[in-house]
Amino acid sequence: MLANLKQFSDIIVKTEVLLYEYDENQIRIKINLALADDSILVIKDYRFNNNTRKYSYHWMKENGELFIRWDNAPHWETISTFPHHKHIENNDNISFSTETEIEAVLSFIRSKILSPPT
Repeated sequence: MLANLKQFSDIIVKTEVLLYEYDENQIRIKINLALADDSILVIKDYRFNNNTRKYSYHWMKENGELFIRWDNAPHWETISTFPHHKHIENNDNISFSTETEIEAVLSFIRSKILSPPT
């Protein structure tokens, strides 16, 4: 995953690895990214050898206000992409999500950071 972050060096200002555990049964990663617009992306990605995965990509303003959080907690069975979903601006505004990997999330964020304001 860390190698994949290099392709987003135009928007990533600082990378802080909080946890990286790897063994034959699992990978656990927690990373904080400081981004070019002063926002923050908190990455949690756990992969287990039985092909299960738990992830959360929490993008927030510098003051902690939520932009979007992508995750796969199995809470929203009516969402078409269940269990993948995103919370937009608050925990109660739930939407489907096709961004399930960090590269897709960072591509989305890049488009928002680098696009001119409307």
